[in-house]
Amino acid sequence: MAHFTTIKDQDRKLDIMDHVNQDHRKELLIIAQTYGKNNDIHDAVIADIYEEGILLNTQVPSSSIKQDLFIHFELKGDLEEQILYLAYNSFAKQKIEFSNNAKQFFEVVAKSQVTPNITRLTIKSQIPLPNYYAGYAYGFILKVVEKVPVVQQSTSNKSDTLKNLFDRGFLWLMKHLSAPKRQKLMESMNKDVRLYTLRKAFAHGSNGEDLHFGYVDVFTHGASPGSQWVQQLNTGSLISSRTETDDKHEHLHEGQAVLIADETAFPALAGILDFWKNPIPPIVILLSADAVDFAYFDDFSFPENTNLQKITGAVHEQGSQTVELLKTFDQLDQVWGALENNAAKQIRHYFRNERKLTGKNNHIKGYWRLSKAH
Repeated sequence: MAHFTTIKDQDRKLDIMDHVNQDHRKELLIIAQTYGKNNDIHDAVIADIYEEGILLNTQVPSSSIKQDLFIHFELKGDLEEQILYLAYNSFAKQKIEFSNNAKQFFEVVAKSQVTPNITRLTIKSQIPLPNYYAGYAYGFILKVVEKVPVVQQSTSNKSDTLKNLFDRGFLWLMKHLSAPKRQKLMESMNKDVRLYTLRKAFAHGSNGEDLHFGYVDVFTHGASPGSQWVQQLNTGSLISSRTETDDKHEHLHEGQAVLIADETAFPALAGILDFWKNPIPPIVILLSADAVDFAYFDDFSFPENTNLQKITGAVHEQGSQTVELLKTFDQLDQVWGALENNAAKQIRHYFRNERKLTGKNNHIKGYWRLSKAH
């Protein structure tokens, strides 16, 4: 392979590699098939990232040997923008909806307070919700829909043509805008969308098979856009989502696992523990700026012999407080966590550099950023 420039910030590179390899395997596969010009490729992972591009390990069904595929970046921007563009371009070339075409509509059938700062929306979905709801999230549009349309597959050639024209125009903009303007474009596209986790899915009545009802628990605080959106919702309100995504946590099924969550991730944590099957009791660390929100788990049944720890403190201190607590445990084999972005980064790097946990065993997500309203 030709000589390429090593990225200086290795932690930053590994953060991106782990995130994409863990949570975006579908997108990676489409990138590999498109740039490798081979739709038989059935698996792809990022082996390394350089300043000039990404190195993928790919595999086809007819061979047990992994093949290297180097893909040159096409933008001048940061690593995330570069990979995002490769994904957008690949999906557009294969005429696949990038965001999974997951437009979905819900009716709010009840609204209640679980804690002083966590609001529960009971929603009814037009189509069944997932049976395995642990960590499943919807990208809700922070608006109230006037009238809910019936979800149906579009067969309009005119619509497809317009969509293809839009995709090409968007890709041209992505490629030719300066990095600051490109970042502003991406932020404007997503400024009214927030990911909220499905706490639970259930059927109405004892005889129901499909799960059309669910809980979405939203941490509300101050005048953030999400908080203002929840405040205006009432019974009968119609809401919609643009995207949906599942959570990857299969690594928690064996070994000594520790799970870390702040208020925004309490629903995801509870969902994961609903389906807990690891015979070794987990270590659970709950974080909150206000101890009253620990009441979220007052009626929750943790797995037997769970080691439950609670940290109350300012958000900007939660990363270092959690690391100090983690140092008291001799053996930690697997970690899952979701919290503020900077705190998540601090904990992720501790596990990678001090505990030598890498890849799928070190799954710490930044759910939100302290510097931004959310």
